[in-house]
Amino acid sequence: MPNRFCAICGKILGDTDPHFGMCLKCYLKENPLFELPTKISFNICIDCGNFSKKDNWIEPERNEFFSIIEQALQNFLLRSYLKKNSISFSISFDKDTFKYSSKDLLISLEVLISGVLKEDSNIKHKQVISVDLNHTLCKNCTNLRGGTYYISVIQLRVKDEEHFNLIKQALDEIHKHVDGLFDKDPRQYISKIEDQKYGVDLYLSTNEIMNYLVKFLKAKYHFLIKRTKKLVGRDNQKGKNLYRFKTLIKFLPVRISDVISFEDQNYSVETITKNKVILRGENNTKLIKDYSYFFNEKITKKN
Repeated sequence: MPNRFCAICGKILGDTDPHFGMCLKCYLKENPLFELPTKISFNICIDCGNFSKKDNWIEPERNEFFSIIEQALQNFLLRSYLKKNSISFSISFDKDTFKYSSKDLLISLEVLISGVLKEDSNIKHKQVISVDLNHTLCKNCTNLRGGTYYISVIQLRVKDEEHFNLIKQALDEIHKHVDGLFDKDPRQYISKIEDQKYGVDLYLSTNEIMNYLVKFLKAKYHFLIKRTKKLVGRDNQKGKNLYRFKTLIKFLPVRISDVISFEDQNYSVETITKNKVILRGENNTKLIKDYSYFFNEKITKKN
């Protein structure tokens, strides 16, 4: 069989060269394994490391700076190729191209993206990409720094000053619980706490954390609960009203084994159910009272 020659460079074609009248090298120049934009810009949050191109912030799997850049490139440049799972990619950084801001933040660099076809390691390609980094704050961290953003409110209340220790105990437990929630999801936090006459108001970043805390407190305390919501605006993009939710929690002022006095009689607290208190009188009489009774009537606790 007569020799075949590459139509581009004139090289004699071998058995492994593509059958398109070109050698492998020239074929890959004309038909690269992948084609990417030569320049990309994206945002990195200086507080949490989340990254974005517009308003959709993405939490990195590994919160190390160059790993964040790599994850962003995979997300914004390589996603369609990675879905097909036919090319193995590697990303390397050219330190000689690093440029820093006056605050010593890396703001631009060049990266080399290399790819190899998994079915044939002879087919490969490399491309240099210019990367611009915008260091800013994501929406969540902006709210955190501001300390005034909130979606919902929990109002913790006791009947009188004698029961302030309940507020302190509950707050200590809430702070520990919220720290755990924040570690798992930085959107969940307490924006601020305001003292009130018989308790405190907790301003919360999401409705989710309000529901988490109500469930958490239900497992530890007995209380009256009242939920309300207030229209605060409208989301025109989603076509729905926006509400601010408020939960009032009034801690029951008695516990099991307490001895209390009302209507000139002494009673011991025998059982507390979901919404009732069962009392046992000195003459073995049994009374069942709603939680609300203990807030509306004058009751004296015996030491």
